Formats: sequence, C-alpha cells, structure tokens
Amino acid sequence: MYDIGICDDEPIFLENIVTLTKAVLAEMGVEHSIHTFHSTVEMNDYLHTPGASMDLLLLDILMEKQTGLEFAQKLRAENNQVPIIFITNTRDYAPEGYKVEALGYLLKPVSRTELKDALKRAYRRHQTQTIVLSSPSHSVSFRIDDVLYLDIHNKELAIHMADGSILHISVPLNSLLSKLPPQQFVQCYRSYIVSLPAITSIWRYGIELKNHETIPVSRTYYAGVQNALLNWASIG
Repeated sequence: MYDIGICDDEPIFLENIVTLTKAVLAEMGVEHSIHTFHSTVEMNDYLHTPGASMDLLLLDILMEKQTGLEFAQKLRAENNQVPIIFITNTRDYAPEGYKVEALGYLLKPVSRTELKDALKRAYRRHQTQTIVLSSPSHSVSFRIDDVLYLDIHNKELAIHMADGSILHISVPLNSLLSKLPPQQFVQCYRSYIVSLPAITSIWRYGIELKNHETIPVSRTYYAGVQNALLNWASIG
C-alpha cells in the first residue's frame, strides 16, 4: 500500500487534487491510500500518532498559521525524511525547497501530466527504498528508512522497525546484508546489523538507539561501526 498525505487549506483545491491523484495512481496500477488534511497541524498530529507513517506528502506552500515549507523544515529537523512534493502558485520558494530535499514543485492549477510525472518519480524512489524478503513459508516487505536494527537467532531474522513492530522471517543474515545500502547499515555484532541514522551513542560494548534501546557491539566490529558512523554524519 502506497500511503499519501495531501495538505491544503482550500477545500475545493484539496478535493480536486485528491480526485486527480486517485485517478493517476489507478492508471499507474498502484494500490494506494490517501489521507487529507486541512492544515499542517492536522498532518503533524497524524504523523506523530504511534504507528502512523506516510510514503509521500503533497504540501501546499501558502497556508495560514504555518506554511508547507515551514512544516517541511520541522519534519527534517525531526529527521523525518518522508518525500515531499510542494504545490504552489509560484516557484519563488524553490531555493528553500531544495534545502528540505523536495522532490519537486507543482504549479496551480495542477495539470494531470505534471502530477503523473511527479508521482512516477516519487513511486520509483519508493520502490528502490523497499526490500522484499521471501522464505518458503511467507514474505515480508519493509522500507529501509523505517528499520532500526536486525538480528538473527536460531536461524530466524528479526527486523526491528521504528514504530516498535518486529518482522520475522527465516533467511540468512548475510543474504540481507547484501541488499542493504552499505552507507546506511553496518554489522555491529556477529548476529546484529544496525541502521546508522538510528544510533544516538556508541561505547566499547554497546550502542544506544533513538528509541532508547541498547544493542551489543563487539570488539571485532567496533572500529568499523565508528568509522561508518563518522562517514554517515559527514554525508548528512
């Protein structure tokens, strides 16, 4: 399911963009769910609900109280990297939009062709950030950015997600490591792989994660984790 949030304080435009988005995604053959919001306050409350997440946000820039751009800056400050497409009457905000890594801008009135191009770009990115693992009994899929760490015990892999859920599947740890981006994930123990953005601190025998959970780091992998973390910080 491809989850999209659309925020605009003009009801007529919100209805129009929702209708157009549904039609384009149906044409693309993408199973989707659309959540609508009349203010960034509503959207913020939803995104901070336990277990809630979005795969893409369509944000109007010029809204009362808080602009879409200001809200995007807040999300990035919280390390929320959800893809964002801005909707606006002018491209004057483009330089600021690049700072929050916006995927693009749609000028009002939004054309179906431009919306379709933008949604295609966003969905391609979404697909490259999703991993599907299969075993003889079942399959699991997850977004790379939603993973805190992975560990394997008794041949069963546990994938610990940021929302507190844990996915289980019987696959070798090494087969998964080859699928994960090496600049974002590193092995920290014989049976553990950690997401670098999830680390808040590291010491000789342990790693603390942003959810306050602690996982082990062995002497063998300690220096490698430190170096990888420094590299990740310099990229960010």
